[in-house]
Amino acid sequence: MASKRRPRRRDKDNKPKSKGASEKEQLPSGPTSLHHIPDHLLELILLRLHSSACVLRAAAACKRWRRVITAAGFLSRSLSTHCVAGHYHAFDPDWVDYGSPPITGNPVFVPSPSLTVDGRRLSLNDFLPDSDSGWALADSRGSLLLLFKRRTGWAARANTHSFPDVVVCEPLTRRCQGILSPEHTTCLGVFLLDGDRGIGMSDFRIVAVLHEDHESEEGRAMPVACVFSMGNDGGWRVLPSVCTNSASVSLPGSIESISFAGRANGCLYWAIGGEEDGGAILAFDDAAMAFSRVPFPADDDNEGSDDRWSFRVIGSGEDGALRVVRTVRNELTVHARRQGSGDEWVLERLVRLREATAGLPGRSERFFQRNAMIMAAHETYVLVTPQEKTWLFSVDLETLQVEREHERNKYAGQAYPSELPWPPSLTARTDERGRRRRS
Repeated sequence: MASKRRPRRRDKDNKPKSKGASEKEQLPSGPTSLHHIPDHLLELILLRLHSSACVLRAAAACKRWRRVITAAGFLSRSLSTHCVAGHYHAFDPDWVDYGSPPITGNPVFVPSPSLTVDGRRLSLNDFLPDSDSGWALADSRGSLLLLFKRRTGWAARANTHSFPDVVVCEPLTRRCQGILSPEHTTCLGVFLLDGDRGIGMSDFRIVAVLHEDHESEEGRAMPVACVFSMGNDGGWRVLPSVCTNSASVSLPGSIESISFAGRANGCLYWAIGGEEDGGAILAFDDAAMAFSRVPFPADDDNEGSDDRWSFRVIGSGEDGALRVVRTVRNELTVHARRQGSGDEWVLERLVRLREATAGLPGRSERFFQRNAMIMAAHETYVLVTPQEKTWLFSVDLETLQVEREHERNKYAGQAYPSELPWPPSLTARTDERGRRRRS
């Protein structure tokens, strides 16, 4: 006898369920909220946030949103993953020494105007190791700062290029770690690099570029890379010259002829002076860990010394070009070397500083008798002062306008960006009833 077929179950609206529908695909019977949005739809919503600051705030909203944002692939697809909290300025208000490098005082933090950041939380006071002379900034990367104990008096003149002991710190979390220098005598600079999984207090590297006697050229020198890494098998190690291309890069035997010129496009740059080397740039690719020399046209009249006060390398911009900012005879110029152009450099910008600053408050006719000095250089602006007096003004590289009212014109030194730690940590808070909850 044939069995009776069971009638198909119907929903409240008397419509039969489709056979392939799963229980998860059905709408909840009660009221819905934002928490019922599936992860793949929530990810599409979060990808449409218009700024890195919004992404950062969203990641701190709850554990689920943080999990979606920090999942593999999200950050690479978002418009921006870096949230700059502000800049640390190397600053000495009493710098008036003509033509000499300023002694960098303790860095000053200036919050980014696009974010509401309490500058006191990122101050370097009260948690760095004790130092009678203060700390100087060497580099920044992500949320970390690299500092060294600055020298004063005779020690500053006698040990200008000696390898310093350094401190790595994260101001927002108030953590720092001291690192002793290896036994090398001369150093062109120390810089922060990403670790194996990114950048943070538990995962970072430091590269020190050293100046050592050349292997085969008497009276000449070559660059050497020395890297510090974290972990049980970490510490300082000198990279082989065959890997870094060190031996093929010849430098002046005097370290005084070499000055750091900036960081751009994943490379570190130094200006190389001297009659034999005039017009050359030393480059170190921090991803490939390799050195090279980049030619640059020398000044015909030899009035520009191509040192850190008259020569800087800045970022490439959208066209991928390498750019150099230079002051010669009180003319500020921007030269570009575009990809695929070989050794050709093209003049893009020119500002006659004596004429452009006429009429600015505090301007004196005795200024610009000597070549103006570059105090800081960025992709969008250059900070300049005449040698006769510390009278800071900035030149906008897009509009070529000069001005003195901007906040950046208050600090006679390079500005180092500082990002908020990523991903943001979730902290425990107590509600009004005394119960712990996650924020």
